Order: sequence, then structure tokens, then C-alpha cells
Amino acid sequence: MEIQLTDLHKTFGNKVILDNLNLTIGNGEVWCLLGTNGAGKTTLINILLTLLRPEVGSVAYDGEVYHQLPQAVKRRIGVMGENNPVIEELTAFQFLQLTGKLYQVDAGLLPVRIQDLVAYFFDEDILHRRLSGFSTGMKKKIGLIAAILHTPDLLILDEPFSGLDPLAAQQSIDFLNSYRSDSRAIFLSSHDLSYVQQVATHVAVLHNQQLTFAGSMEAFTAGGTTHINSALLDLLQPETQQKKKIEWL
Repeated sequence: MEIQLTDLHKTFGNKVILDNLNLTIGNGEVWCLLGTNGAGKTTLINILLTLLRPEVGSVAYDGEVYHQLPQAVKRRIGVMGENNPVIEELTAFQFLQLTGKLYQVDAGLLPVRIQDLVAYFFDEDILHRRLSGFSTGMKKKIGLIAAILHTPDLLILDEPFSGLDPLAAQQSIDFLNSYRSDSRAIFLSSHDLSYVQQVATHVAVLHNQQLTFAGSMEAFTAGGTTHINSALLDLLQPETQQKKKIEWL
């Protein structure tokens, strides 16, 4: 699934959040959206999902512009939001089964997919435990499983690595790398740069309401000669910017 963002402009009141954004997300690509807190990353994701509407500009899915995504397109998209809402009264199996049914996963395939994915991400059988007893990291893994049960063509993840221990984060990285294919696209937002560098093929940096960089990871890191942290800091905090000193420390 190819997504094209054209001349996006979004405000809240008198405050400009996004200004003249242009970006194309192609099949086989893993884009990571980087930026400081409050830069507008989640707003951009909500516009991608038509949960918010820009004042100017458009979002096209495979060449078609929608003001509200039709069900047929929604079924091709998997989403895990930053807050990762789960129904805590349900067991893991009940929640994943409900999610699979909502996405119309074949009834014969659904239990197998649930079992396989849970076995991949968990070392123990947690299917019949209530989600209310899960840690933040465990809920995050359940959220990722729920997002890919229906094998979406577009996977959108907001802070997928937050709350995960290093082992769980590496599991997620390995899974995303194996999930990528020529017919799928992944778009994620994350502050965990060391993890981003292991999974992203492309980087978009949102700063001062605009995309100050949008291109390949190779170009962003100068062919791997610059670490992603340094490349990002060079964009967000130029050397000419003076750091304020706190005299009383």
C-alpha cells in the first residue's frame, strides 16, 4: 500500500501544528517519524488514519483520497497507538479473538495466528490471563499482536518500543524486519533511536511544523558514518545554539 501526503497543513486554534508536509510512503519501506515531544507526530498519524482532517492538503491511499477511510481500506491497516488501549477485563485470548473477528480474520486461521504470535512474543502461556494483570510491556506486546493479526498492508505504530525491556524490544525489531515485504509498508514513531536504526529504512524528521528531513536511513546517517542520534541532534539542535547555564548548580 502506497500512501502519499500532499501539502498538509493543520492548526489547532491559532497554533500551526503541521505546515506544508509532503511525504510518500512506499511498499517495502519502513518509515520512522522522529521529532521532539509536541512536534506533531501523533497529529500526523491521526491525519493518516483520517481521525483528524487537515485544513489544507490530502492523504491518498494507492492514489485514492478519502475524507474518511472506508471499511475495505481500514481492514488493510493495522494500528497500535501510543496509549495502546486494551480491554483489561478480558483475557489475552478473548481480546485477540475479538480483534481478529473485527478485522474479519478467517475463523479457521484466527486461533492458529493467535497461538503462533503469542508463542513468538511470550515464553509462557498467557492466553487465559486477564489483561488487567499484565505489565505495561506485556500489554504493549499484546497490542502489537492485535495490530498484525490480519496481516495488514500498512502497519502504523506509535512508540512501539516504549515500556519494553531490551529482550522484548529486540523481539519486536526482529519481527518487524521479518514482517516487511514488497507489498507492505510500515510507519512508526519512536524516541528509541538505537532501536529505530535497526528497523527503519527511511527517516522523516518533524521540526518547527515541517519535515526538515525525509529520506533513506543511509542518507540520514551519511552512509552509516554518523550515528542516528548525532544526525538527529544536528537537525534539532544546531551547534550555533547556545545552551543556557543554571548558575546556582
